[in-house]
Amino acid sequence: MQALDCAIIGAGPAGMTAAIELSKGGAKVAVLDRGTRAGGQIYRAAAASPLPNTSALGPDYQAGAELIAAFERTDLTHFASSDAWHLGDDGRVLFSHLGETHELHCREMLLCPGAMERPMPIPGWTLPGVMTAGAAQVMLKSDATVAEGAVFAGSGPLLYLIVAQYLRLGVPVTALVDTTPRQNYLNAAPLLPRALRQAGQLKKGIALLREIRSAGIPQYRFAENLEVLGQNKAKGLRFTSGGQIREIAAETIFLHHGVQPNLNMTRAMDLAHRWNPQQLCWQVETDAFGQTSIQHISAAGDGAGIIGADGARIAGRLAALNILHRLGRLSEADRNRQATPGIAKLAAMAPFRAFIDRLYHPANALRLPQNPDTLVCRCEEQTLADLREGFNQGARDPNALKSLTRCGMGPCQGRQCGHMVTGLLSQWRAEPTEAVGYYRLRSPQRLLTLDELSRFQAVPAPTHAEAAE
Repeated sequence: MQALDCAIIGAGPAGMTAAIELSKGGAKVAVLDRGTRAGGQIYRAAAASPLPNTSALGPDYQAGAELIAAFERTDLTHFASSDAWHLGDDGRVLFSHLGETHELHCREMLLCPGAMERPMPIPGWTLPGVMTAGAAQVMLKSDATVAEGAVFAGSGPLLYLIVAQYLRLGVPVTALVDTTPRQNYLNAAPLLPRALRQAGQLKKGIALLREIRSAGIPQYRFAENLEVLGQNKAKGLRFTSGGQIREIAAETIFLHHGVQPNLNMTRAMDLAHRWNPQQLCWQVETDAFGQTSIQHISAAGDGAGIIGADGARIAGRLAALNILHRLGRLSEADRNRQATPGIAKLAAMAPFRAFIDRLYHPANALRLPQNPDTLVCRCEEQTLADLREGFNQGARDPNALKSLTRCGMGPCQGRQCGHMVTGLLSQWRAEPTEAVGYYRLRSPQRLLTLDELSRFQAVPAPTHAEAAE
């Protein structure tokens, strides 16, 4: 099979921008994405929203429609509704499409898996009726579905954004329970002067908070000791705020405590990773152009470190310029000249990102389970007490704990519990997180049936239109 110049995994802001740039440079590109249409999580359904008016979702979301339109006009191959489950360091890509296994070969590979929400393992977090703020956005963007009378709890820009979107649409919100610790404001204050260089971003955040406040919904700040009430389904939320124990009745509770890179793809390829102490998560190691520890593999966007949609678009273009250089289609001098503005923009955005990371620094009491009966691994139903027992029996690293307890062996392959296990072992061992490490992951990167595997198609890539059908 003739090799493509580049295969891009993920059609979010970084993947789409990179694909457009690579195609402009004459590269033969294929983009694989789970979505039925490009956009990723941030721009989900931006080009074909079920909402009659997308203005309620904000101008940033509406801008995604323009990027999707440009992507769909580009001469490339787009495998929509496709799930890459094996990425080889030899350039081989195996993926599922329309119930069959397909194979591609590429000279360069760009990974844009995006981010996932950080689990918030409070008591009751696995009860029916408890979801993430990201899930609320998916329902809203994909199906125009909302949950009236929900309680939103946690902290961070995404939480405030979805609350504001609900309010703009006239959807009743029972309460906003803000868990940002008081100390975080003090810790972030020294970073504010440099963050003011991105005054537009600060104004946007302040406007969101004012919009929510002016709506008059109950808000509780500095909330602690959160617990979802109910036995078989969510009935409400209990927490401490202002020195009082409070209970709010609600059948739907949306939790949010920040986002972290989706690691399974980069981990399964055995790429070098580093611990990010500001964002309290692992991220793949890259240079300024997104190149990883394996030369022909690059990574960009939030999957390589949380930088937001605007930063992801810049990172995607930088990665594409470097790939064009590696393919011999762009000289080093031209690559550097074209990359200079983007590198400068990312550097200018860094102080604001540092401020946000400090302000919404995840609290240990919310990112790690505190109650022995709280589930850590939802797939294998392993509680904090189960994992502690495994540790006491001698499992001192994530892989040993997985072997002993099956934590991380379920359908999500550790996506939910991986960072929690690392954090817990760091506490129990009284050692830095870097010394603990992470799960060892292998292909296939998702559940795969034998029937699907048997329906193998090693055929040339179809045209752009054919792949999207």
